[in-house]
Amino acid sequence: MARPKVGWDKHNKQWVKTINHKRFYLGAGRGKSDRESRKLALLKLKEIEIRLAAGQVVETAKDVPSPQKAERKKTTPRRKYHPQMVKTIIRKFLKDKMAVATSSDGEDLTFGRVQNLKNRLQHFLDYFGERKLTTITETDLTRWSQKASARVQDGEIKSSTLRQDFNAVKQLYTYARKQGLIKSVPLNLEDLGKQTKSQRKKQGKTKRHLFFTKQEIQQLYQSCDKDSMDSKWKNRSDTEAELLQLCIALALNTGMTQQDMNDLVVGDLYLKKRPPRCIRLRSKTGMESNHILWRKSVAGLKERCKSKRMDELVFHRRDGRTLIVHTTEKGGRKNGRKTGGRSDVLGASFRRLVQRVLGEDDPRRFRELRRTGAEMCKQRMRGTEDLYLSHAEGKMSSFYTTSPQKDFDKMLTYLEKDLGFETTLMKLPKGSSG
Repeated sequence: MARPKVGWDKHNKQWVKTINHKRFYLGAGRGKSDRESRKLALLKLKEIEIRLAAGQVVETAKDVPSPQKAERKKTTPRRKYHPQMVKTIIRKFLKDKMAVATSSDGEDLTFGRVQNLKNRLQHFLDYFGERKLTTITETDLTRWSQKASARVQDGEIKSSTLRQDFNAVKQLYTYARKQGLIKSVPLNLEDLGKQTKSQRKKQGKTKRHLFFTKQEIQQLYQSCDKDSMDSKWKNRSDTEAELLQLCIALALNTGMTQQDMNDLVVGDLYLKKRPPRCIRLRSKTGMESNHILWRKSVAGLKERCKSKRMDELVFHRRDGRTLIVHTTEKGGRKNGRKTGGRSDVLGASFRRLVQRVLGEDDPRRFRELRRTGAEMCKQRMRGTEDLYLSHAEGKMSSFYTTSPQKDFDKMLTYLEKDLGFETTLMKLPKGSSG
C-alpha cells in the first residue's frame, strides 16, 4: 500500500505535510466529506510544491496564525506580575502558611486557620489586588477600612468578623516587611480594629452570659439519656448518649476542648494513680496540663481504655472515625491534602443538646463548658484558672516560683461538688501534687 501523501493532524484538525523539516497546514475542508477535503488538501499541496520549486517562500501556520488566534492575542491582556503586588504577596503569604500546616500535619498551624486567613484577606484583595503594597497610603487604608466597616452596618458581616479582617491585614504587612518586600507600613495600620468604648461595653455584656449555671449543667447532663433524646436524633450513628455525657463531665473537669479530646491517648491518663490524673500537653498551645480526674470521669474513661495500647486514641465515633474529621482535596497532584474544613461531631451534638434543652436561640457552645469551669476556679481561688486552662502565667514570678498544684488539686475537688457531680468532697492523699 502506498504511503499517504498528506496526513491528518488530530490536534489542529486539518491536513498537514512536512517538507524539508517544515510543517505545512493544508486546511480541514469543513463542510466537505473526508474524500473531498483530502482532494482539496492535495490540490493545495501541489500549489505549495510549485511555489517551492520556483524558489518562493511559503509561510507555515506558525508564521501566520489564524485570525481567531490573532484576535485573541490582541484582546487578551498580559498577566501582570510584580513581587510587591498585593495579590502576589497574599498568594505567597498563604502558600508559606500552608507549608507550615502541611509539614506539621496541622499541629503548628491548623489547616482551618490557613483557610480562615484566606477568607479574611479576600476583601482586602478585591480592593487592592492590582496595586503594589508599597503604593498604599494612609488615606487609601482609611478608605478601605471605611468600606469594610460599612459591611457591618449593612448586616453583611459581624463586628467580630471585621476585627479578624483587620488583624489578618496586619499579619500580611508584618509578613511583607520580614520578607523585605516593603520598608515601612502605613502609620495608621495599628489603629485598625481598635475597639471603641461602646464596643467594649457590648462585648463585656455578651461575655457575662457565656457561662452555664450549676442547674443548667445538670439539666444538660441528665438530658443526654437516650429516653430524653429528641426522636429525630435517636438513630444518629455518629455519637452515643454515653459519649456526650462523659465528654461534658470531662470538659468541666479538665477544661478540654473538642480538639483536646480528639487527641487524647490512653498514655495521657493515669487512672491507677491516687488520685487519678490526666497529664498531657494541650493540643493548641503545647502547655502541660495536670488535672486530677473526677469520679464520674474515671468511671467513664476506664470503659473507653479497656484493651487499648498506650498510644491509641481514647475516643472514637461509633463508626470508628475520630471525633474530628478534616476534609481533604480529591484528585490531582494535591490529592489528600487537608483543606481546612472539618466535621466536629462532639460540638454539633452538644449544640443540638443545648438547643433542645435550653432553647433554640441559646448561643452557647461546647467551649462554654471550659469557660464555666475557669470562671468558677477564678471565683473560688484566684490563680488556679491558669492551671485549669493550661495557660502560661506570663509573669516574671513564674520563673522563680512553682505552680500551686496542691491548691489546684483542692480546687478541682470543690468544682466537682459545686457543679453537682458528687455530694461529698474527694479525699486527697497528704502531700499529693501529681
